[in-house]
Formats: sequence, C-alpha cells, structure tokens
Amino acid sequence: MRHNRRLIERYVTAAILPYLFLSLSVLTFMLLAQQSTRFAEILGSTRTPFNLTAEVLLELLPNILLFTLPMSVLFGTATGFSRLGSDSELVAMKAAGIGHVRIVTPVLLMGVLATLVTLYNGLMLAPEAAHLLYQSALRAALYKLESPVEPNTFNTDLPGKVIYVREGDATQGHWGRVFIYWQEDREPTRIVTARTGRIDSSGEQSELVLSDAMVTTLGTHGAENSNADQVVVERSAQLRVRLNTGREALLNKLESKPNEFDQMEWHELLMRSRSGAAETRRAALQALHKRLALCCAPLALALLGAGIGVRVRRGGRALGMLLSLASLLTYYLLQLGGEQLSRSGKLPPQVGAWLATGLSILIGALLLLVSGRSPFGHRQRVFQRQSRRARAVMSSRGRRRGQFAPLGLLDRSLLRALALNFTAALVMMICIFLIFTLFELLRYMDGDKWGLLIRYLFFLVPMAGTSIAPISMLVAVLITYALLARRSEAVAWWAAGQSVYRMALPCLFWAVSVAGGVWLCQEHILPEANHRQEVLRAQIRGGAAQLVTPIGRRWLALPTPLNIYTYIYNGGTETLEAPTVFEFDNEGVHIRRIVKGEQGVWPSPDQLEFESARVLELAQISSAGWHQVGTTQLPEHTPHELFKPLLSKPLELNTSALSDYIKTLKLQRGVDVRSFEVALAQRWAAPLAPLVMALLGLPLALAVGRRTALAALSAAVAVGLAFWGSVSGFQQLSQHQLLPPPVAAWGPLLLFSAVGAYLLSRART
Repeated sequence: MRHNRRLIERYVTAAILPYLFLSLSVLTFMLLAQQSTRFAEILGSTRTPFNLTAEVLLELLPNILLFTLPMSVLFGTATGFSRLGSDSELVAMKAAGIGHVRIVTPVLLMGVLATLVTLYNGLMLAPEAAHLLYQSALRAALYKLESPVEPNTFNTDLPGKVIYVREGDATQGHWGRVFIYWQEDREPTRIVTARTGRIDSSGEQSELVLSDAMVTTLGTHGAENSNADQVVVERSAQLRVRLNTGREALLNKLESKPNEFDQMEWHELLMRSRSGAAETRRAALQALHKRLALCCAPLALALLGAGIGVRVRRGGRALGMLLSLASLLTYYLLQLGGEQLSRSGKLPPQVGAWLATGLSILIGALLLLVSGRSPFGHRQRVFQRQSRRARAVMSSRGRRRGQFAPLGLLDRSLLRALALNFTAALVMMICIFLIFTLFELLRYMDGDKWGLLIRYLFFLVPMAGTSIAPISMLVAVLITYALLARRSEAVAWWAAGQSVYRMALPCLFWAVSVAGGVWLCQEHILPEANHRQEVLRAQIRGGAAQLVTPIGRRWLALPTPLNIYTYIYNGGTETLEAPTVFEFDNEGVHIRRIVKGEQGVWPSPDQLEFESARVLELAQISSAGWHQVGTTQLPEHTPHELFKPLLSKPLELNTSALSDYIKTLKLQRGVDVRSFEVALAQRWAAPLAPLVMALLGLPLALAVGRRTALAALSAAVAVGLAFWGSVSGFQQLSQHQLLPPPVAAWGPLLLFSAVGAYLLSRART
C-alpha cells in the first residue's frame, strides 16, 4: 500500500521534472545570450582577458536564474499535467479515487524546494553576483585605460582631446606617430605631435608620456581667431602630461561598497528601509519586497501551473505550453503594474511588490478547489468541430485533385507540423526575450515613456526573430520528427518505400523558406528597425542617440598623403563648414602646415578647395603667424565621397551597403574596420543557420525520438548551446585577429553541417 502511494507521487514528479529542467535550460540559455549583448564591449574587446569574459558570463547566471527558475516551474508543471490530461491519465487517477490534493502534493513540494533555492539565490548569491558584475565592468574599463587608443583610429574618450595614432601595439599600450588635438574650456588650443607615446597608469593618476614631441599653441581662442593670434611652438625630447582619465574615480568605485539596491543583501536593504530619507526608505522597502516576491514566485507559479494543467483535457503539451506562456505574460505584466503603482504612491510598497504573486496563488488555489467541467471545454469542442470541417473540406478537395496534387500526404503533414511547431517556438521565445528586455528598461520608465517603450519593443521584434530563428528551427525539427519516430509513423513510411532522405525533403524545403525569410528581413526590414530601436532606446535611457566628437566635428585621416582633416559636413549644400587640414612632414610625425578655410567645396569630384583660406607654416614659424591666401586648392587627391558622413553601426546597413561602407572606410584612416568585416561575413552566413540546424536536427530526432520527444528537446538544448558557443568563440577569435572574418563566420556552419550530413548518412531506415 505504501509502495502504491509512493508510486503516484513518483509518477507525477517524473511527468513534470523533465519539462521543468528542459524549460530551465532553454530559458537560461536564451536570456544569457540576450544579456551578454549588454556587455558586448567587454566580451568583444581585444584588450579584455579571456578570464574576465568568463567571469562576466558566470556572474550573469544568478540574476538570470532568479527569473528563469519560476518560469520553468510554471512551464514544467502546466506542460506535465497537460500531457497527463491529454493521455487521460488524470481521469484514470480520479477514477481510482485519487483526489486533487494527492495529485498536486508533489507539485507543491517541488514549488517549495524551488522557492528555497530561489530564496538562497535571490537573497545571497544574486546581490553578490550583481556587485561582482559591476566590478568586472569597472576592471574592463581599467584595462581599456591602459591603452585607450587603437592604431589608425580616432579616439575621443579622454575629455577635451581627439587622439589619432598611426601605428602601435594596442595590447602593449605603445603608440607610434601620435596626433592630439587638445581643446579645453578657457584654454588655448594645443596641437601635440610625437614620434612615440604611451599612457603611464602605475598610480592613481594617469600620465601621457611622449617622446620627440612638438606642441603648437594657437593663441587664446585657437585657430578660430584672427590673424593676430599668437602661435607658440615648443619641442621636447620627452613630454609628460597629466590626464584626467577617470582612473582614480574607477579605483574608488572598485573599492567602495555597493550603492545600488540590486547589489545589496537583504539585511542592508532592511537597514536602508528603516533609516534615511523617506524616499530612500520607500525605495529600499520596495526593492526588498520585490526580491522576496520573486523568490516566492516558484511556489505561486507551481500552484497556478497545477491548477491550469489539471483542467486541460485535450490539446496535450502544446496547449499546456501556450497557457503557460499566457499566464507568464499576465504575471509579469501584473508585477510591472504593481511596481509602477507602488512607485507613484497609489499602493504601499508591500502590496505593489506582492500583487502578482498573491493573485497567482489565489487563482491557482481556486482552479484546484472549484469542481466542474474544464473552462476550456467549450472552446475545445468548437475548435474540434471547426477542425473536422476543415479536414473534411481539404480531404474532398484532395480527392478531386487526385494524383495530380503537387504535394503528397507525407509532404503536407510534415510541412504543417513543422510550420506549427516553428511558429509556436519562435513566438514563445520572442515573448520571453521581450519580457526580460522590459524588466531591464523598467528603471528608466516614467509616465511619458510608455509609448516609447511600446514602439521600442515593436522595432526590437525583427532582431529578436532573426536571432532566435535558428534555435526555433532546431526545436521544430526535433519535435516533429521525434514524434514521427515515437508514434512509429516513420516506420510506416519506410515500409511504404519512403526513405529517410525522402522524408527529409519537406524539412529542408521549410528550412530553405525560413532562411529566405531571414535573408529578406535582414536586408529590407532589419536595418531600419535597428536604427529606430537604437534611437528609441537612447530616448528611453535619457541619452543621446549618437556622437561624432565632443565638439561636434568630424575627423578624417587619409593614407596618402599623411594629412588629417576636421570639418562640419553640410548635407544640404554638400560642402564643408570651417574645414581645417593638418599637413604632415615626409615621416608623418610632425605638422609642417595648417590650412583653415571658411568653406570647403569641390569644383570637380576629386578636387577640394578652401574658400577664404588662412595658412600657418610651422616648418618656418615666424611672428607673422596666420596669413590670408584667399581661395586655395589642395594639391592632393581628395574625392568628395570620403568626406560624407558615414553610419557607425553595421546592424543599420544591409549587406550591399555594408560592403560599400567597408570599401570606403579602407580608403580612410581613423576607423578600425575589423568589426565591420566580421559583421559582413556573418551577414552572408547567418541566414543559412536555420538550414544547418534542420540538417543537424533531423538525424538527431530520428535517433532519440524512439525513446521520447523530451529526449529530442534535450538534444535541441545541447545542440543549441554548442552552436551558440562555437559561433561566439569563432567571432571572439576573429576579433582578436586569430582567424580571418570569413573563417569565423562560416566555420561553425560548415562544422555543424558536416556533422549533420554524417549523422544523416548513418541514419537507419
């Protein structure tokens, strides 16, 4: 008797745990990939050590698990119970006299266990991980300060300075042929050139150490003043300049205690809620109760998932997952609403933080306690009648078409299943992606920004969809063909003379269609959508959308001759306003002449001339200083196209525009094109990722699907992690100049395609 009692509990637990762990793996992997984009500068910088990159990824996990563990409990519980209900196993249990309480008891115990784990994570691990993540970002900034300038790249990170280095070693921090335009408030403009240079950051203060330096001081107001401006030229074998790089402030922040609420442990939040200003006490109390509510969410969502699952009679896992997603969206929207009402003072902090969790417990308990027919029964019966009518119509049409139908029964059934599974997986993952993004931006929200947020999430959908499409294709293929093998339909088709390769044709056709859709979205929708969502995100966060230089001017360095231009481009007249050219000596070290004009025009497409020009000869400086020369024609080849403003984000360009952009950048100096070349190679390779995932998922589904469809989903998680890791790893190697960009982009695709082709050739039919 005792064995039978344990048997029911073990069976219910075994029906839920696989879906719980699978959901936890998928959601954690997806949100880890989404959150890693916040630290793209750290993860992709060539000066950041690999161990710091690994630390950032590990420090992201506790706060991600704070969200994904409650989600997984809801998905696992609802899906597991939906499977039991669709197989009539719940009906059999109730017919044997087993009540709701006994069936739900294992779920509640799992919810309590998950709540205890989440409490320890949320109250102890997550705050410490958030503080360590903050320190890792500061350490990455300190690494960057060791040598903030890349060769052949303009840099404006140091306040009041535009720095250009023609050559050097960024990893060692050594510069060669240095140019610095130095303009600070109420100070003369200084132009510094040097043969070599480096930043000395041995202490709290940073110093710029230059050798064979030449400093040109351009009067009180710089080159903008009249001809009477005094010009002073100084030369020095070694010049040391103290810099305000913010290193001291970074070191102080690195050693200071956490000030953000998400970095504080629970006892610190409790102390803040009892002392200090009223606004601080209220914010600390709200943060404490929000964290406690999130930690108790697994128990509440387990109760809600059980209440939903026991009432599902038909529809199986798919209906359970859809209901879970709808419940999850409602839960987090209620949590956001409660938090906003609490911030505005309309609700106490405790009520606002616990609103979603309390309602989930109440609704879950009501669903379990209220007896009667399933609330979804009427909808299911209507849907079944409509489905039977649709199938009857399609069957009659198929009989009329007869043998001349373009698609056979095998093709139609597989394409229908692939389309439904792919759409469900894609929509579900996009919704979770948007939910987490919503929480990330919540701190910047006030009454007049909700419209911006809705528009931002709308324009974020194309990027999320193209990023998630390969994993959604893998999940769809694995589920479709695993169920085919599980139900022995594959054996029936093989017995009818259909080989595994014939069965693969609908899958490959659908994968090619998805790849084509990804390509069209990438070329025609994604660039404009990315541009708009970047602008909207900057508006939500309260920052500027883009920045050229701190003084609003553009800078351009040409390879031949070794000249540097600064100007303001007038797009209406296609002319240069207040242009200045710094002409260097034959070695490209020191400036020999400065030419400044009121306007720059092109009499011919390849020839630039300055109007109302003034010239300063530094090779033979005299008390005359600037002298007027009128209209002067620059002798070198200066095509108009090089001076036009360029976009700075590869995601805002389609493939052809990005290719032209890189060709133009290679004619200039001052822009590192490595990241653009990697982005271009990835642009050609990325649309084929769904096809590769289909080729790899098909043999895996036929191999593991004979056991259970859950094994196929687990294989999807493992393959997705391996693919994402290989793509990220190859890109990092290319950023560090260890692999050519084409190899970095195509390497993972070719590797996984070869594995998929081999497994497909070895598949038994």
